[in-house]
Amino acid sequence: MFPFFPVPMDVGQNVSVQIRAEERARTGTDVTAEETEINPQLRYDLIWQGGQSHFVAIYQPRFVVTHTFSTPTIDPTVVSPDTVNQADPNDTPISMLQNFGGGLELVRPRWRLSAYQFAAYGPVTTTSLLVQAPWTGDGPPPDPNPIIPSEVTARFQLLFAQTMIFLPIRLSERVSLTPGFIYNAFGGANSESRAAMAFTSGPGANLALEVAATRADRFITTVGGGLVSTDFEGDRQGPKIYRAEGSQTWRHWWTRTIATDAIVGGTIGGDDISGYAIYGSASAGVTYDSYGMPKYPPGAPPFGAPAGHGNRLQVGVLAKAQPWLDLFSGNLEERMVGLLAANYTVDRTTFRGQLSGAKVFNTPQSVASYSIVQIESSLRYRFYPTLSGDLGIRFGSQEFDNAIRFSSVTQGTVFLGLLWTPLPARF
Repeated sequence: MFPFFPVPMDVGQNVSVQIRAEERARTGTDVTAEETEINPQLRYDLIWQGGQSHFVAIYQPRFVVTHTFSTPTIDPTVVSPDTVNQADPNDTPISMLQNFGGGLELVRPRWRLSAYQFAAYGPVTTTSLLVQAPWTGDGPPPDPNPIIPSEVTARFQLLFAQTMIFLPIRLSERVSLTPGFIYNAFGGANSESRAAMAFTSGPGANLALEVAATRADRFITTVGGGLVSTDFEGDRQGPKIYRAEGSQTWRHWWTRTIATDAIVGGTIGGDDISGYAIYGSASAGVTYDSYGMPKYPPGAPPFGAPAGHGNRLQVGVLAKAQPWLDLFSGNLEERMVGLLAANYTVDRTTFRGQLSGAKVFNTPQSVASYSIVQIESSLRYRFYPTLSGDLGIRFGSQEFDNAIRFSSVTQGTVFLGLLWTPLPARF
């Protein structure tokens, strides 16, 4: 979903622009390179019926210029030379990824329609594609993204499409029922690009029953299922993966500033070749916000965080185990994830820190092994209401082996960014 955007309800149309520029230098056991990225955004909002209907369209291309200083030496006894990309990454230093998004929100007394469409296509560097998203304090911290080793490719053609439709229905003041439909497509756009990342696609649907048992307790029961198709390099197609899942969520607000989430569930998934298996899922998390935790009635749209003043501290901790579609092997695997993130804002300065790790385990139908650890620390300073800057470091260490390719990558990145957000035009 799009982040909450405070558009005045008395304004019919709103046009906004923002431009982000980031300079990155990275080194490690993989490549040593520097990247310059320009990431402009053009956004249009249309609001009618007193704010009860909202349409938004976003165009956000990514322009990346990369210069590679050195590439790693490949050990042919560990990595097959036939699977190594020998092209000079400096032959094609410029990437231009076209990125689009659109959304429609219709809010009515008893129901709400939320429909979103995202799409992206074009060349992109593997390092800029999966940069860890900063945690904003809204929801749990993000999962660690995989690192694509440069011996596979430094740049590839990406195709991404995502459709999401949800229809929350308010059965009463305390109960809502939300049917949902999702379609995802993500990965290499052609056979050559799928050497870097397999192309996965397929639909999914779910049904969620949300009950506000008390003012401090929320229970969400969810059932769903989906289908995933995987296409590999050389026009090879993997078997279709089917899954059916169910979960029970309990959220409790201990105080105005502290909330916990606990989830238990299970998934039945697999394919006709490898067979099917039962995967358990469990999650436990704690979120703290000194400004207060938002609390929405069941089925109601989000309306932003509570107002606050003074210094602000946000902390999110999450541990979970759940099935994961491995982007490298295309298999459905059990994965453990641990996440810790914190933001501390003092006047114009925000300090950010994130620590995340993941490991695949209990994969009897797959020979793949995978683990990753990522750390990020950054500082954001707001020079003016419309201009801010970032300075930080990122570190990642990943181990991957699927009997065809073995990869061990350690990567460190220093980044410097500027974000300019001029005041929007309203009419």
